[in-house]
Amino acid sequence: MNPDSPLPPAGNNESLRRNNLSAVLECIRQSGPISRADLTRITGLNFTTVTSIIESLRESGLVADVGYGDSKGGRRPLLLHLNPHGRFAVGCEIQATLVRVGLVNLLGETVAVRTWALGAEDQPDAVVAMIAAAIRELQVEQRLEASQLEGIGVAAPGPLDTRTGTFGNPPNLPRWQGYRLRSGLEAATGLQVVLEKDGNAGALGETWYGNAQTGNTVLFIIADVGIGAGLILHRRLHRGLHDGAGEFGHMVIDIDGPECSCGNHGCLEAIASGLALSRRAGRELRRGVQSQVAGIEWNDPDKLVAALPDLARTDSLAAELLNHCGRHVGIALANMINVLSPDTVVVGGRLGLSGHVGAELERLARERSFLGTATELRVVNTAFPDGSLVTGAASLVLAQMLQAPIELGNDRNGNHAG
Repeated sequence: MNPDSPLPPAGNNESLRRNNLSAVLECIRQSGPISRADLTRITGLNFTTVTSIIESLRESGLVADVGYGDSKGGRRPLLLHLNPHGRFAVGCEIQATLVRVGLVNLLGETVAVRTWALGAEDQPDAVVAMIAAAIRELQVEQRLEASQLEGIGVAAPGPLDTRTGTFGNPPNLPRWQGYRLRSGLEAATGLQVVLEKDGNAGALGETWYGNAQTGNTVLFIIADVGIGAGLILHRRLHRGLHDGAGEFGHMVIDIDGPECSCGNHGCLEAIASGLALSRRAGRELRRGVQSQVAGIEWNDPDKLVAALPDLARTDSLAAELLNHCGRHVGIALANMINVLSPDTVVVGGRLGLSGHVGAELERLARERSFLGTATELRVVNTAFPDGSLVTGAASLVLAQMLQAPIELGNDRNGNHAG
């Protein structure tokens, strides 16, 4: 599975059929509800071909009628759209402190979610078993047939080998080093699995279903317990050599700065992430600073990140911690803007979505970048305000399905066309 791979050239009838299916599906996704006549006009396919494809898509449950449009002189046209109940993808987010699993329909809507804490002592095999159990629970709860589950997309911290579905040596998930997640999760669920770095999954989700659907060069950043990013270049996910692109959190912004969990010094993550803010809060409290932060489990980065936005309304230390994060992420973002010149920046993560961080990072990113206050640059929050990457993870599967459609009319066994 590779959601940004181009379709094969139309060298034979089967590849031509796949290309036509993909063209019609993508047109319905972007422009639906839409009539057959408009599908014919937009795709350039003849009416007979479009009608045949629509019938196949309707029989497979991917497309449904949604009612009639306005008449343009003849009969009112029957309108079509993607059937939100036709297929579902499982989106799974694995972070240093939590696991989140959800079902996402063809419209990019999350219909049900399970979330639980991930402890440093939790073994990967046990977590995989819990993920498989959560998927079964969601399937039963939503009364879905096994054939309606298209696959599992997983968003996780890098480094990752997306070709083999294997973790590298993620600094904040040491027990997962070298773990073959794809093969383990496929064995536990019987579903196809695609593994992607969290920032990349978030970038793809925003481009397909979120606030970057009109973007051409999109930078998605996450500021949470950890810090990461994903990059869309010319509407395509950019992974770089050995899947190394997007390590925003390991950009060095202070050559003499604190040691990072990756072993380097002065990384953005070591200075401005939830992990770093937890250490900074501890130093300030031990120094005698009076703060409501002392009343929460500030040494747990996940709980600190969750509490800071509310505390910052009345507490000076909480506000200072968020401003510290916003300043440093903003400077790093300005550097990224100088290098990439994106048209859209999408901000995600619980720290990124807090008012203090969001305002500060946008101000500095605009002021300190070579672009200055160029009005053409869009800086927007993620479309998924809970900070979840479930939709982004699921979009890895949904994008593949819509770009390289499944075999229609055959018994489905989880295999894809081609």
